[in-house]
Order: sequence, then C-alpha cells, then structure tokens
Amino acid sequence: MPAPTLPAIDVTAREMRAREAVAASDVDALIITSHSNIRWLTGFAGSNGLVVLSEEDLVLFTDSRYADRAPEEIAQVASTGTVVIASVDLGERVGRTLRGLARVGLEANDVTWARQQAIATDWLPAAEVCATTGVLESLRSAKDAAEIARIERAAGIVDEALASVAGLLGDGPTERSFAAALDAEIRVRGADDLGFETIVASGPNGAIPHHAPADRTVRSGDLVIVDVGAQIDGYRSDMTRTFCVGSMTADQQRHYDTVVEAQQAGVVAMRAGIRTADVDAAARDVIAAAGWADCFQHGTGHGVGLDIHELPRVAAAADDLYDIGTVATVEPGVYLRGIGGVRIEDTCVVTVDGARRLTRFPKDAPSV
Repeated sequence: MPAPTLPAIDVTAREMRAREAVAASDVDALIITSHSNIRWLTGFAGSNGLVVLSEEDLVLFTDSRYADRAPEEIAQVASTGTVVIASVDLGERVGRTLRGLARVGLEANDVTWARQQAIATDWLPAAEVCATTGVLESLRSAKDAAEIARIERAAGIVDEALASVAGLLGDGPTERSFAAALDAEIRVRGADDLGFETIVASGPNGAIPHHAPADRTVRSGDLVIVDVGAQIDGYRSDMTRTFCVGSMTADQQRHYDTVVEAQQAGVVAMRAGIRTADVDAAARDVIAAAGWADCFQHGTGHGVGLDIHELPRVAAAADDLYDIGTVATVEPGVYLRGIGGVRIEDTCVVTVDGARRLTRFPKDAPSV
C-alpha cells in the first residue's frame, strides 16, 4: 500500500522572517553557506550553493550542474529569487551583489577560517565582515505541518524497520551485521537515506554513548542499544531503544526501568513556553534519585529537522525555550562502565497540549 501523499513544503513565508532576523543581527546582508539553511530558506537541495540575503536581494549562487534545477527549486520564494551560475568568478559576482553595503554577516558555525579570509580580503574588501550565529537556525526550531509530516514519516519507517529485524539480535549477529540489516530495511521501506550512522552497542560497548558498530558478537544476557533514524525529503528522525537478549536480571530490569521512567518524565515536562533545561532536569532528577547521577553523561536531547542535531539544545545549561511546533528528542541514558548501558529516545513535537511522540516503537517488551 503506497504511503499517503505528504503536504507540500511552502517556503514563501520564510524570506520575510529571515530578513527580519538578519536585520536584528545588525548586519546589512547575510551570506548563507549552510546547506540546511539554504534548503530551508529557498527549497534548493543541491550540494553546492551560497545565498546572499539582503533587504533588496535574495540570490542563489551555484554551478552549472544546477542550471536547470535551481530556478525550479527556488521558484516558491516570495520575491523573485535570482539564480546566478558562478564558478571561477564566484567572489567577483558576490562582491558585485553586495557592493555598497557596510556590514555583511557570515555564518560562523559553517565558514572555515580560510574562506572567511578570502571573503573579507578578496570578495568584500570595503565592507566589515561580521560573524553571526544562529540567525536562521533559531527560525528553523519550530516546524510547520509539512516539516512535521516528513519527520513523522521518517520515524514511522524506522518503527517498521526495527520491528522487522529486532528478533535477529537473538541469533547472535555482530553489531555491524545487525546495523547493516536494519539500514537495509529502512531503505527498502522508502527512506531517502539514513538519518545518521546507526549505532548498535552491545554488552559493555553500551557504556559508550556513541559507540560505532563493531565486530563484537551479540551474546545472551547482553543489553543492546540501537540508535537509528531515517530521512524523508531531507528531514530526519531519531530514536533509541534498548533490548535485552534473553530475560533481564533484576539489576538490568532496575537499570532499564529507571531510564524509561526518566524518559517519560522528560516527555511529560516538554511543553510550549518552558526552558529546555527544565526538561533536562525532569529526566536527570529521576536518574539521580536512583543513584546514577554520574552515569548520565550527556544532555537530555536536541532539536531534529534538516540536521540531526539542531536547535533547541536540551541540557542543564541551555537557555532555549520550547514553542509550538518545536521538534526535539528526549533521550536520557545510564552508562555503567564495563557492564553496559541503557538509553531510551523519542523524537517529539510540542503541541498545544504538551508533547506528542513521533517515534512509537514500544518500550514495554525489550527482551528478544
């Protein structure tokens, strides 16, 4: 049965919001180099692009490979977005577009030192080139209905794929071979790509939060962390489940139940208008009460969208706020060195009523 048609992504309202954010950053124009920011703003999904956004202009610079595709993809932009094919003369063309502007912003988290030097010295010698951070990323945090639909589709594919292969853990695969089987199922079921490199961490490897799948054989009695996501139209999902090969011991059951309780506390606390640090605290307090405060080694979550890690940050020191439409993970974990780990993660969206899980693989039957 074919999947339902996804709603079209409408970028027409984003240009005005982006211009307001640029003006609030005290620059006359922004040179956008982040692929995710370019795609969000213009709809252009090519691998080579640079956008100049000023009060008067929105210009996409790309190369001849995208001469036909780029104008079609940015056709939704509210004003008449311009596409310029520029390869060897890119700096000259950008400089001409920005001539006369005093302050031009660069995306500090994306631009290398070498490129910043070239832009400041060769492209825009008469302008003040300024570092900016989070100008468009902050706008991307709250998702519209079309974006949420794509993340939810990606999450549903992972739910189905994991259900189809979870039983293989009882057959003694290597971490690497189980990850490969899961990745193949995700693609077969319609994902454009993986959301990120799948994590499979068994036994003592589970005490390493971002362990890369290795040739260790999954054994009876192991706890196995599986952290996995998919992409649809560039939008990603993120989910972690922990399985036990065979029956859990009493210690493993306490370990598992503590993390499930912490994750539930975080999801319940997640709602519009509260600080992300409060969700981190809700999950962290449960783990601390169980005596494992030092074994929860990372933040409780992060935003998810065109990037697998984006705003908001969900951590003890974060000052971000949730808004309606914010999509973010809740993923507490307890990692016991030499023994193993448990992490439970859902991607959730903030609604008028709290938070709704987009990842729905069950947590109540982790034994395989």
